[in-house]
Amino acid sequence: MKNLLIITVVILLVSDMAIQKSDAKATCGSDEVNSHVAFIADTIPPADVMDVITTAIYSINNFNIDAVANLYTPNAVIADDEPPYSWNGPTAGIQWVNAVQRTCRENHLSRLKGAIESVSVFQKSNDNIYMVVPVTYTGNLPGKTQFEAEGAFTFVLRLTNGKWLIKSQAWMPKKGM
Repeated sequence: MKNLLIITVVILLVSDMAIQKSDAKATCGSDEVNSHVAFIADTIPPADVMDVITTAIYSINNFNIDAVANLYTPNAVIADDEPPYSWNGPTAGIQWVNAVQRTCRENHLSRLKGAIESVSVFQKSNDNIYMVVPVTYTGNLPGKTQFEAEGAFTFVLRLTNGKWLIKSQAWMPKKGM
């Protein structure tokens, strides 16, 4: 009977500590966190989100501006290490693809191909997504030299009229991490 009483007390203490810890997470200082804003953290984005991301990244494989024409919000921003380094507006994706194609021509880089690795960060609220997508680009330079660039894109997507669109897209080369 004494052991049963001790076990019961321990269970009650552990339960009380778990409740207190849960309550502590539900507040931020003295303000309560809005319960209607639910963030989902996972590393596996839904298929419709990955369709947008893969279309944007793989558009570089064949410089397909038509593929990216309707993927960006009206106030989208793209940042990359290709001049002029930033593109804005609903045609940001088209401008970016054209800039990468121009850089490839200027550097005689052929067969540029992007390969998406496992998504490392994925956070979602009701109408916003933040994600980090590691990517490796490969290609051929003159003299049979192999080109390789590793890094990651960070994306912010917004749910617009029932469709996920890219609000921002930024490239970070691995050497910059």
